[in-house]
Amino acid sequence: MLEVKDLSFAYKDQQIFEHLSFTVEDGEIVGLVAPNGTGKTTLLKLLCGLLPTGADTLTLNGLKLYSKRIAYLKQLFFLESSNQLYQELTVRDHLTYVKEVWHSKVEIGPVVESLEMGSYYKKVIKDLSLGMKQHVLLAMYIISDAQTMLIDEPLNGLDPTSIQEFEEVFLQLKAKGKSLVISSHQMDSVGRTCDHVFFLKDQTLHDVTNTGQDMMGVYNHFFPKAGA
Repeated sequence: MLEVKDLSFAYKDQQIFEHLSFTVEDGEIVGLVAPNGTGKTTLLKLLCGLLPTGADTLTLNGLKLYSKRIAYLKQLFFLESSNQLYQELTVRDHLTYVKEVWHSKVEIGPVVESLEMGSYYKKVIKDLSLGMKQHVLLAMYIISDAQTMLIDEPLNGLDPTSIQEFEEVFLQLKAKGKSLVISSHQMDSVGRTCDHVFFLKDQTLHDVTNTGQDMMGVYNHFFPKAGA
């Protein structure tokens, strides 16, 4: 379980978050939704220690980030985007690296097969399309076998078939007891996969339980169009 207590963050003179407190339970998918430029990626970076937080602000399965940093990070996986992939390395290089560093027991072969990545498994990243790179990222998450996964806009560049495939993987990870925080602008997908949704507005999170309501309607409630 990820616990966040009284998290605040400012960049220069701009307050990004103020006094955020929330939990993400094991076996739960949480959506993170807001317009571009309002702090979604910043929050994910804070949760994995890439930006500074208070010493007792973040706890993952009883481990505090600053006092047990290595143990905390071993339970977590986050890559901001495919821009963080190494352009001259192959897909195989990336997956092998993740398996070794996270000491994962997940076998690479079945993951590559299930995601239909065999045709480009030995290609270097720079030769892949955006959709292929998104599949590489997803495979890295699966192979890490991390308890907590922070996933930033995973559906960018995907066709409808791939979106469905990704959603199925998210639900499979949930069934294994993983905790997922997924930022997304795809409100239909958010409605199909998330247990509840954090709408980020006015430096705070508004927690909405998913009861099957129209998530696009909820989005428009928090973020109405100009002039509406």
